[in-house]
Amino acid sequence: MIYKIYMKQLLYFSFFIFMFSNCQRGPKADEAVDQKADSLSKQLNSPALKAVNAELLKEPSNPDLYNKRAQVYLSLKQLNEAGNDAKRAIQLDSSKADYFLTMVDVYYAQNNTRLAKDLLVLTGNKFPENTEALLKLSELYFLVRQYQKGIDYVNKALKIDEHIAKAYYIKGSIYRESGDTAKAISSLETAVEQDNRFTDAFYDLGVLYAARKNPIAFDYYKNVLQINPNNFEARYARAKLMQDLGKIDDAITEYAALLKINVACEICHYNLGALYLEFKKDNQKALEEFTKAIQIKPDYIEAYFARAYTYTKLKDKLSAKADYQMCLKIQPDYDAAAEALNGL
Repeated sequence: MIYKIYMKQLLYFSFFIFMFSNCQRGPKADEAVDQKADSLSKQLNSPALKAVNAELLKEPSNPDLYNKRAQVYLSLKQLNEAGNDAKRAIQLDSSKADYFLTMVDVYYAQNNTRLAKDLLVLTGNKFPENTEALLKLSELYFLVRQYQKGIDYVNKALKIDEHIAKAYYIKGSIYRESGDTAKAISSLETAVEQDNRFTDAFYDLGVLYAARKNPIAFDYYKNVLQINPNNFEARYARAKLMQDLGKIDDAITEYAALLKINVACEICHYNLGALYLEFKKDNQKALEEFTKAIQIKPDYIEAYFARAYTYTKLKDKLSAKADYQMCLKIQPDYDAAAEALNGL
């Protein structure tokens, strides 16, 4: 037992010796870093970076400011600079869990999940009451599909604070991915009980009920849009549910409104084409919509297939043949296109 504790401490110490070996800088090195930061703020035209640089000139040993600048660098996708500043913050003050978590975010951004996981474990050991570290670990295990470990870490966080909306949201996401829809809905509903402005949870609840073609999904999308009227995903999901429930005119109106916001929504054009073709029997209008979808996404195989079928309805076999052939060019094993082509 004593040997295991010693090895754990040795590994912990070795990790931080390695991690911060490049942070032992003298005044000249710090000055060079500050000059590079000023240069980057001009190059990236970032007022936020310029502002934090000005603060650091006044307080060059303030770890909060290095952590703040690391987060600015992260938002600007300057990952090496973000990592250097996060390490610098920890070097100056290793008693703040937030600094370690910023470094974790850097590792995530660098797609270095191994170092992210190792640092999260160490952070959890150093700050056992820090729920954010526990939830980041649960998210990591969720991403690598180790669902039970993800649930275990969520539950650890909830033992510390049973009112964390994000914890219930992560738990709901894990249940959803693992196929337990009932538990997913229950967890997501608890998330919105804890935070009635949790748009992601409202949206996911809408998606789960929409998959069952349950109109209650409209209420959840409405909640999202009351909080954020410009949420495009929720508006699209509402239009798709209208379509699936046979509210054809409402769906057409909603898709048209969405295209005024984003004319490049290829799936909106595709769905409109399907509605005009199947329900409105307006082949010409359907053809126009499928063509717009293809213009936005040149490899949109479903749109080529639908347009080919529309061409057959318009007695234009030559154009239909060209579109079926395009389907097979994009996907050579597309059996439906091959059969339709042979049937022309």
